[in-house]
Amino acid sequence: MTIGRNAELDALFDRLPRLDRGDLLALAAEHAEGDPEREAAWETVREVVSANHLEPGLDEVRVRVGTWATHLSALTVQQLGAGLSDQLLAEARREAAPAVLDAAVAFLLGAMIAEGQRAALLRPWESAFAE
Repeated sequence: MTIGRNAELDALFDRLPRLDRGDLLALAAEHAEGDPEREAAWETVREVVSANHLEPGLDEVRVRVGTWATHLSALTVQQLGAGLSDQLLAEARREAAPAVLDAAVAFLLGAMIAEGQRAALLRPWESAFAE
């Protein structure tokens, strides 16, 4: 399975290039706090992916997140003006990547996982960007 059109997933990937270092560090900090519910959700994710032969879709999401996390030349003019180096931004992206992967997987699987599990996977993303 390759990833079809998914508005939530598209919105997440569209937003990633606009996240600044502060956003990324906040996201990483939210994710760094251990969460047994999120860990349990990943058990279900693995079961659902296996049972529904969704490994290619999960792999595609992992590749997209990994590519974003390690892409060095995606600095905006604003980030360059603020004096951030490619390395600092790349490090912040790598630190935030697990939380981005969790959110992407929640959007990928949607209703295939329980709402509480989806909420656990999305919690760091939503907490970091709560208004």
